[in-house]
Amino acid sequence: MKKSRLYSVSSLSAIAVIGFVSLSTAAFAQDAPAESEEAFGDEIVVTAAAGDKSKLRSSITVTDISPELITGQAPRSEAEVYKLIPGIRAESTAGPGGNSNITVRGLPLASGGSKYVQIQEDGIAVVEYGDIAFGNNDYWTRYDWTVERVQAVRGGSSSTLASQAPGAVINYVSKTGEVAGGQIGLTTGLGYDEKRLDFNYGSPITDTLRFNVGGFYRNGKGPRDIPYNAIEGYQVKANVTKTFDEDKGYLRLYFKRLDDRSPTYTASPFAVKVKGNKITGYTPLTGFDARKDTNFSVNNLTFPTVDSDGRVKIGSNKEGIHTKVTSLGMQFHYEISDAITVDNRFAWSANKGVFSAPFYGDLTRISSLTSGAAPYSVTTSNGQTFTAASARFANGPNAGQLVPGATVIDRNPNLFTDIGDMGHVGNDLGLTGKFDAGAGAITARLGYYYSRQNIEMDWHWNNTLRAGISDQVRVDLFDAAGVKLTDNGLTGYNNQWGACCARNYDLAYTDNAPYLSLNYADDKLDVDASIRRDEIRANGEFRGTASGPIAIDIDGNGTLTVAERNSFRAKIADPVIVNYKIGYTSWSGGLNYRATPDLSVFVRASKGYRANADRVVSDFSGQFTQSGDLTALGRAVVVNPVKQQELGLKARGEGLGGRFGVNTTIFRSQASEYNFDLTNQRQTFQNYKTWGVELESVFSRGGFNLNANLVYMHSRISQDLISGNTGNVPRATPTWTWTVAPSYDFGIAAVGFSMLGQTGTYANDDNKLKQRGQNIFSAFVQVEPIDGLQVSLNANNLFNSWDQAGRLDQGSVADLASTGALFGVPFAATNRVGLGRTFSASVRYKF
Repeated sequence: MKKSRLYSVSSLSAIAVIGFVSLSTAAFAQDAPAESEEAFGDEIVVTAAAGDKSKLRSSITVTDISPELITGQAPRSEAEVYKLIPGIRAESTAGPGGNSNITVRGLPLASGGSKYVQIQEDGIAVVEYGDIAFGNNDYWTRYDWTVERVQAVRGGSSSTLASQAPGAVINYVSKTGEVAGGQIGLTTGLGYDEKRLDFNYGSPITDTLRFNVGGFYRNGKGPRDIPYNAIEGYQVKANVTKTFDEDKGYLRLYFKRLDDRSPTYTASPFAVKVKGNKITGYTPLTGFDARKDTNFSVNNLTFPTVDSDGRVKIGSNKEGIHTKVTSLGMQFHYEISDAITVDNRFAWSANKGVFSAPFYGDLTRISSLTSGAAPYSVTTSNGQTFTAASARFANGPNAGQLVPGATVIDRNPNLFTDIGDMGHVGNDLGLTGKFDAGAGAITARLGYYYSRQNIEMDWHWNNTLRAGISDQVRVDLFDAAGVKLTDNGLTGYNNQWGACCARNYDLAYTDNAPYLSLNYADDKLDVDASIRRDEIRANGEFRGTASGPIAIDIDGNGTLTVAERNSFRAKIADPVIVNYKIGYTSWSGGLNYRATPDLSVFVRASKGYRANADRVVSDFSGQFTQSGDLTALGRAVVVNPVKQQELGLKARGEGLGGRFGVNTTIFRSQASEYNFDLTNQRQTFQNYKTWGVELESVFSRGGFNLNANLVYMHSRISQDLISGNTGNVPRATPTWTWTVAPSYDFGIAAVGFSMLGQTGTYANDDNKLKQRGQNIFSAFVQVEPIDGLQVSLNANNLFNSWDQAGRLDQGSVADLASTGALFGVPFAATNRVGLGRTFSASVRYKF
């Protein structure tokens, strides 16, 4: 079997590596492999970096993830790929369509998305702001075989050589066809319905022209219990490269088309074991296992709603996260002389889509709605008040029958969000000069970055009454006179959380950012500094919900139902105008000293910023003047600073009969965070302090390969201006995380596994409830019966463990007991839960 190329992907302390390898020495007594030096520090850093320095000579922390390691991990979502990067925390429970929560090195996840981590494709962001509500950056990218490697830079120059990324940059680096060859493969779920076809091919056409093209198509219900085809989509990516002037330059053109529909998994209920204020275990409820079951149902599939223009639209939970991307890009490189080089990266992306899902939660019994102390009551647009007295099933096998009083009712919304335009344009132009300076050389790069990010979307969120957990059916309420208060389970249209969420955004953010990077290098020393000035212009308008319900004849029959009189829409008049400018200066400086060709140490300090985009607009409580400028409050919250300091060691060499690479980084960060959590209607204004250590390593001996990591974080809320949680550990932030991924290549076959784990976390910032830690194991077996033909079996979450390490809606043991009472167990919670054990088989032919 062809030897896998390894990168320094995961980390472990040197003691742990040596101990593990010592135990393995007798079993793996082959000669040390002739590994490429690039695997241990000579790979050029192409992400958030200036010049052509290797990882060993860079004063930043860099990780490369190889396709081989990703294949062995068998990730079921984009965010599961990121878990292989030390220091990155990815809550990957939302499913294959995206909507994951991603952060780095203890920087906060006060709301959803990826606020401090930017995702790029070939050096340009897929979207400028990673936490756009219903437009997170992992919506718009898919890993496939066109990717040569995934490179991540944490801290350091990500503050100055990328935009809106003071925490980290994750860059998908494409294959470009240097060597002729390709592969085609088919993957199928075992025990669940999902098929995926992958392909890639690249080749030189002439001595100066080459290309690469690839992509995937997938289809099926997916690994969870969904009663219809929930996954369908494809991606095609291609590039062509023309070199000229005896390899002094090249022009590369990129194309991408993504049209992918995948379910997004929201909260599910499960039983928990509690000791004191700690959750010590998780178990399924009777008849419902949150690791594989869902609340998706054919009885709650489509629903009418109304957009901001008053037009009736039909939402469909079958859409899930449906993203459509058409992207064109260009990369130009030319050496004007031995001293001067010009580079330009450009990408234009037309991004749009839909977010639709039945949210789970806000649970009660039907008896509480019809005969409790505070039964369901609604006052409609004409001033009439109706109170529920009875309930009947609106559809399903028992349609028309009375609903038993003990029935659990889910009264959370059906979300349907039109993502009309999430288009992005980015261009990074740089002029680099290299000049002799005594025993070394000075490299200077003067750059100019421009971007434009559109945010145009329309929210339609209907409050819905649904009975049960899985295979949910809708429920209608009636008053004592028999008047129906709901329409097929809908209590109204666009009425979730009252006047909250019938919204329309039409915004655009442009960023003009000149930057300068200087670097001095000699045989031993690399010293660099960079500075960046971002000037951001925001314009557009936001239409929130007018107060009080209005009447809308949804079905057009001329008769208004109670639910139709309990409707909301984005107001036509008096939108919130957005028209402001902000600017800020980021800087970063570092020093790397090579004690030997295989050992270097570095130190770095940085200050970067993250500008809030729609998150400020979403909370329209005093941030804007009537003309759209920022008020004093708005200017205080629109930009969040991040300071970081790093001290690191990078080493490679030979030992124990093999080769190793070890990177160690001690880091400290301070961040000020303003955010607005839409689904919980919660404002956050906090300061954070974190320090920690990342230990990253790779070892190879004969057919044996080991990637491993260990990360320690001491993170605290240093100030809480709203909720009084000063001194507490931020929610869902583990103290320790680790990855261990050994494999062995026998020639005709290869085997391996990975273990991703973390210690327990607090459910919320108040630190009243702590969740159990976890280990998630995955494994693979790969056989190559004939040259080029590869057959493999992958297991993700091999031991069917509970991947429940994110935030909980419940904040205390009393909350757990209250929820448990609904399901007949002592304690229960509702939250997004990771996928349980799944197996997949694949066949791949390389040519």
